[in-house]
Amino acid sequence: MLRYTMRRLVWLPIILFGVSAIAFFLLRGLPGQDPAAAIAGQGATPEQVARINEDFGLNRPVFVQYGEWINELIRGDFGREYKSGGHDAGKPIRDEFVRRFPPTFELLVMSLVIASVVGVGFGVISALWRNSPIDYLVRVFAVLAASIPEFFLLTLLIIVPSILWAYSQPVGGYVAIYDDPIKNLQLIGPAALIIGIGGSAGLMRLTRTTMLEVMRSDYIRTARAKGLRGWSVVLAHGLRNALTPIVTAVGTAFVAIFSGSVVAERVLSIEGLGGWFFQAAFIRDLAVVQFLIVYTAAVVVLINLAVDLSYGYIDPRVRYS
Repeated sequence: MLRYTMRRLVWLPIILFGVSAIAFFLLRGLPGQDPAAAIAGQGATPEQVARINEDFGLNRPVFVQYGEWINELIRGDFGREYKSGGHDAGKPIRDEFVRRFPPTFELLVMSLVIASVVGVGFGVISALWRNSPIDYLVRVFAVLAASIPEFFLLTLLIIVPSILWAYSQPVGGYVAIYDDPIKNLQLIGPAALIIGIGGSAGLMRLTRTTMLEVMRSDYIRTARAKGLRGWSVVLAHGLRNALTPIVTAVGTAFVAIFSGSVVAERVLSIEGLGGWFFQAAFIRDLAVVQFLIVYTAAVVVLINLAVDLSYGYIDPRVRYS
């Protein structure tokens, strides 16, 4: 396993280099307003635009800009913001990333836990009571969870309390969990619940299908013939042997949840990485956008690696070559 892991890690910088090149050059080729003019704002003089081009190196050849950016990334310098989120131009991206990372991390973890518990739990229940009213109810719930857009539910999260209960306190924002755990859960919990339930739909269907196949296997009948009953058969023999495809689906659900956090943070005014990406893309802050694309690619690659390595612990028959 160690050799397999090292080989996969060797490919990580190669993949990130390819992603960085694609993101950098595609962003520079997008039509629209010049980044320096966008930074300067309306009414800026040509001298002001030229000074911004000089300050950020935007007047240099594009290949030189890319080489300098990669060199900065390798040294741990993520560059400077142009004008993201209303801040003054020139603020280090690393400082803003550190500030915005905790709410995004908490939202992702809570959403993934909810998606895993709801998806796997309801999927197992649906398989055990196949073709019963409970099964039909779970399947309808999975279809609704996959069909209703998250931004619609997040918008209702803001509108419904104010209409039905005259709840005037703003919904959204972020308070660190170590400052006020209750307030933190009130702000992050509803968004995580909506995103997690949306991400659980595919897990429910896959878990149900996999468990139905596993529970009809010979070793399940053998376990029951030996006298094992109830949840010991379901959990120790059924679910454990069904985990490999389920873990793969959890990794895929993480990517979907990651993209859903962008919408949630924007709708609920949570100052996380998703909202930052939206703001930067809207005002053409290319330095922030290209960094967040590379960061997202690194997270996805590492999650896929963790999923692949988990197979050996779930199923001892798996061998890495």
